[in-house]
Amino acid sequence: MAKVWKIIVSTERMGGGAPLKEYFLVAVPDQVAALMALRQRRSDLIGADFAVVGEASPDFVEWLDVKDGQILCVREIGFG
Repeated sequence: MAKVWKIIVSTERMGGGAPLKEYFLVAVPDQVAALMALRQRRSDLIGADFAVVGEASPDFVEWLDVKDGQILCVREIGFG
């Protein structure tokens, strides 16, 4: 299993307010490759801030069944 990197992408909202954040798990060997893969797959995120915040724990990777080369996106769903 490749390393699985945790990446947060923040996008400015039109009209102001707190940035929209999306959380990704990217299963590739190194951080630079993880960022490149995510930027290629999500070209709609041009101008967003990307931050690698560490490596996902093996338990978390197993629970989400993340496979080599996979990109998983977790997005907040607000209530009300």
